[in-house]
Amino acid sequence: MTSTDLQDLSVHMNNKISLIKRSLQLKKMGYDPSQTKVLQKIEQELSDIWYLLDTFQAEILRQKTDLKVIKDLRNSVDETHKTAQHLVENVPSHLPKKAAPTSSATQKTEAVQPDPDKPEHTKNSTKPKQFVRGMEFLVIEEFNQIPTYMKGRMTYDQINAVIKELNDIVKAKYKILNQPLKSMNNTTRNQYHSFKEQEVKETKGQYFFVEADIKEFSNLRVDKKLHGVFNVLRHCQRMREVRGGKLVRYMLL
Repeated sequence: MTSTDLQDLSVHMNNKISLIKRSLQLKKMGYDPSQTKVLQKIEQELSDIWYLLDTFQAEILRQKTDLKVIKDLRNSVDETHKTAQHLVENVPSHLPKKAAPTSSATQKTEAVQPDPDKPEHTKNSTKPKQFVRGMEFLVIEEFNQIPTYMKGRMTYDQINAVIKELNDIVKAKYKILNQPLKSMNNTTRNQYHSFKEQEVKETKGQYFFVEADIKEFSNLRVDKKLHGVFNVLRHCQRMREVRGGKLVRYMLL
């Protein structure tokens, strides 16, 4: 054992001896009536210190809770900012445009005044253009509420792009159905009768399409991915299936 080790051992033993002596002195003070008030005062001060420590601990816990709430609020604000930034950078190109306002007086004047350059017989022979209602595009709130397992990797713009294609299909189909039979050639007339055969009681007065229409009027591929979009559109109340006669009709809602 080196001299350094002996010195450390000596210091350790002296500290222990001093601690024992101090403990004996304190023990003797407990039996000394003159020291009773001092000990009671020390006890009271220790009690006050413990109370302050408990108060500080409660305040620290409260501030930790407040800090967590502030962090959650900050994260929420950051997410809202990111969403707003995404919306600004990805404004859909298919948003409906507001029609220019026209006064009722102007409309009446235009309706009353005839066009002098047109022959008079065109007034009765012109048939009003048939309006074909399309499927409404999804808004971002609807897209965010679609279950993740259902939309998978599909994006907001991809789904709305399919909706645009489906609307074009319906317009092309019902453009043929709204034509007079006398103006059709043989090919168009065959299409007309084929479309009529697809109609059932549930689709009366409604717009619908079938898979053959997709292949006829668009470049969309009828595959698993497209049927995944159809599941989303049914979930968002944009269309529903009408089955019958070994044919699936996708009816717009």
